[in-house]
Amino acid sequence: MGSLAGKSPANTYKSLLKVSDETNGISTSASRIEDGEGTATCAVISDDILGIHPQNDDSTAAFYIRANSGPFVCKADTSNLLLKVGSTLTPANSQILEFHARSLVPVAGTHYFVGRADSHYALSNPENANGTGTDPETSYDGGAITDELLCNLFILPINSTIDACKFMVSTSTDTDTIINVHLYKFTMRNAGDTDDGLLTSGTLLAHGQATAVDRNVIKTIDCTVDSSAVSAGEVIACFVENETNTDSVFLQTQVLYHFD
Repeated sequence: MGSLAGKSPANTYKSLLKVSDETNGISTSASRIEDGEGTATCAVISDDILGIHPQNDDSTAAFYIRANSGPFVCKADTSNLLLKVGSTLTPANSQILEFHARSLVPVAGTHYFVGRADSHYALSNPENANGTGTDPETSYDGGAITDELLCNLFILPINSTIDACKFMVSTSTDTDTIINVHLYKFTMRNAGDTDDGLLTSGTLLAHGQATAVDRNVIKTIDCTVDSSAVSAGEVIACFVENETNTDSVFLQTQVLYHFD
């Protein structure tokens, strides 16, 4: 660090900081901090406000706090409009969404909705299928059984971004099976009509596959995120497929997302 001791202001004024309002100094109005020759910094200040406002370019670390030993405590990412915190620099407004299936009885090669709660499947809460292709169908009409569909859906209250998706899975016998999980978003009709709840415009958000799954193991899989943006008012659904047989599926899916 340099020192100004014994140096003339005429030779050091460029390294001095001042506010842009040279008449009133710091006041109730925010004033940008400049160096001695008038070059503006990213900082603004008033008697009640201290702010960071990039002068030319946004960055992933317009403002940060870090520990003496090096790790960051937080970063303000003005490029992506995010405040990231902790040693992992996770967005501060991150949330975790969960889906659960307990003893879901499948038909091989069929995709089934997974419940939001710890769903135990029975006559009063049957399995809801949605396609037999490589991926689930991109639409679903619950018709007279939308009451059974509702608890499988999560509606986004605000524009959000999917950051990660992970699932844990086991099955009910010793036979090795292949389990596929898909995370989708849908547009859900909500126009005050008799077909409210109709799902359309399905888009794959994430997918993953676990192999050699049986009751002797819990397989943990990090899914591939295929599309991350989900708009306010869209719904998220999770699907599971036992590709191999009709062994019951036990599944937990966790989705990490943050508000935009």
